[in-house]
Amino acid sequence: MEMKENIIELFRQYGFEYRRQASNEEFLAFTFKSGFFHNAELVSTSIENRISIEKEMDKAVVDLERLGFSTKKSFYNSFEEIDETLFSGFFDVSDWKEKIKKEYKENSERILSVLPGSSHRYSYINVPFTKNGVLKETSIVEDISASILEPGPQLTIIEAPAGFGKTCTSYEIINYLVKNGEKNPIPFFTEFSRDRQARVFSHIFVREVDKSFSSVNSDVVIKEVKKGRIVVVLDGFDELLHDSKSSEGSTDGFEATEPMLETISELLTSDAKIILTSRRSAIFDGEQFNEWIKKYNKTFSVNRYQLNIPDISDWIPYPRLERLRKTSIDVYKLSNPVLLSFLRCVSDECFTDLCEQPSKIVEQYFQSMLEREMDRQDLRMSPEQQSKMLESIASDMCENNYTSDSKDKFIDIIKEKCGNLLNEVRSLYSPVDKPTVDKLASKLVNHAFLDRSNQDENNIEFVNEFVFGNYIAKAAIRDGSDWMASDERFVEPAVLSYSPRDDESKCELWGALGSMREFIDSSSRMKFQGILTGEIASTDFNDSDITSLTLKGLSIFENGGISRSVIKGCSFTECFFDFDNFHDVTFLNCTFWGCHYKSETSTEISFYNCSDDNGFVNEVEKLDLSPPVECELTVDVYVLERMWPVGNNAITRLHYFTANLFKTDQFSRKSIIRAVKKLKQSGLLVEANDSNFIAINKSRINEIKSVLGRDK
Repeated sequence: MEMKENIIELFRQYGFEYRRQASNEEFLAFTFKSGFFHNAELVSTSIENRISIEKEMDKAVVDLERLGFSTKKSFYNSFEEIDETLFSGFFDVSDWKEKIKKEYKENSERILSVLPGSSHRYSYINVPFTKNGVLKETSIVEDISASILEPGPQLTIIEAPAGFGKTCTSYEIINYLVKNGEKNPIPFFTEFSRDRQARVFSHIFVREVDKSFSSVNSDVVIKEVKKGRIVVVLDGFDELLHDSKSSEGSTDGFEATEPMLETISELLTSDAKIILTSRRSAIFDGEQFNEWIKKYNKTFSVNRYQLNIPDISDWIPYPRLERLRKTSIDVYKLSNPVLLSFLRCVSDECFTDLCEQPSKIVEQYFQSMLEREMDRQDLRMSPEQQSKMLESIASDMCENNYTSDSKDKFIDIIKEKCGNLLNEVRSLYSPVDKPTVDKLASKLVNHAFLDRSNQDENNIEFVNEFVFGNYIAKAAIRDGSDWMASDERFVEPAVLSYSPRDDESKCELWGALGSMREFIDSSSRMKFQGILTGEIASTDFNDSDITSLTLKGLSIFENGGISRSVIKGCSFTECFFDFDNFHDVTFLNCTFWGCHYKSETSTEISFYNCSDDNGFVNEVEKLDLSPPVECELTVDVYVLERMWPVGNNAITRLHYFTANLFKTDQFSRKSIIRAVKKLKQSGLLVEANDSNFIAINKSRINEIKSVLGRDK
């Protein structure tokens, strides 16, 4: 009886109607109506009695065909076989896999379309990455694809700067899944972009599901996600965060994200697998997100991947790389996938010319692509005129907070913003060949630097973040220090696109960001200043939390200074620190490779869970010869009471977010770090699984009670 009810429920989920009158103890009858098609299926699991049961089915077949149904007799060995058959049929697994392969091919062609004409073959190049904070040397695609086959629900987060491979990695994963093995789940991939509408994530998700799987109800899709048959890949998750504005130190950023994460957590049961890609965000490094993960640590697992800067040697053939190294340019600054692809693909003659003027590599890329566009579309519009048009579109996006819109809207923007420019171009045609304004604008929305949105095929967006950022930066420089964008999201691609340019151009962009800087969080502001000026030199970082930066070859606070701040999870390579300009600063979970420092006075700097390769941390800590000001026992009590508050009879949580210990005026950060280290040495505190936390040693509860005076 239970088998029968399960089969009936399964068919109903797929939209079938159970026909009790046409069924008996040996088989079940179901009908399905879709437009002109009226089908009936007679289902039995008594395959050993197939001959006799088929005879019993004949009467039901006659009755159903009289009602206009086309009938089918089906025999199965098990409920699982029925389930698999319905899934394969309604989800059309074979066709779906072919659709994914086609989308992968289209994405590859889209990438090649913004490379020199000699580029005929696309290949994905693995980049260095970390998994849960540990540097890995394997393929990220194979690593994630293997984890998808592991039992249990799993959330995977892939983070990278704008334009550094998140979308390409997503496409590699879904292509790998459909090409390697029948056991792999089918991927449901959606790429988010920012449009002009305020949106609710749960509504967007259901809409995308309904659009992709039109033959089944979204509830069925969600159930199959939970079973692990469909892996969900959400590319550009950060694009949904733009409606939230958070001030420095507030939790609003996470509060706006939490409803989206809760929607995702509702899916993460049984064997569900969900992959998110996002730009690096302080939200994922904050206490609230870590607490959210811990809330669900018994429900699903979380893996965080972070894509690092590409290794140039993996992209550029050795002879070309050696020639680049002999030029005046810092090849490290060319570590952008678009530029590396360009340098790999250009002709030998063009490459030789670029080596003679290495500071013009970026300009030459855009110049060559815009000249090619003139030939491709028979367009009598100079590269300078094309650039002005694209700049106007990027400027409108920044002003009105969107990254994609309909083709008709783009045509209207070009006509409105570039009217004089269009007329200049039209004057270059003969009277016979002169296009109308509408026809010329329509031709321009098919520009190689503009492309169909993957989220909505009727929408248009910039082909990649590097190109988008270039024209944002040009718009900002044109407007000077008065430039303002509607959202800080638009700043990062502009900065990263200018990273390989000459110092004068970068400083010009940094100056243009003057008014916008106060709306950028401290971590991003420090990163952008380092990229554009080659140093961290300001007095704007006091009382800040700086998180998850990778800085290389910078002078840090030789000018300006920083006070009362915490620097967490950052990696410094070949940086020089002037610690005379650091006051009450704590480094948590940071790495220092090949770094050096200057200090003529006793430092006010603390390190916790930091590492180096040259004794850097130990040397700096020895510079502080002053004894602790506060009573050590008092600081110990403060630390333990933050983890086990007064008035609580029991410890509500064994793990505590380390950075929250510094939210006090009662003790200095240095004293708190000393206390934590001492409590760990004594065994009262232990290492937590996550380096951002400290943990109470459960086996030493009685001693902790004694320190807190609660042993009476």
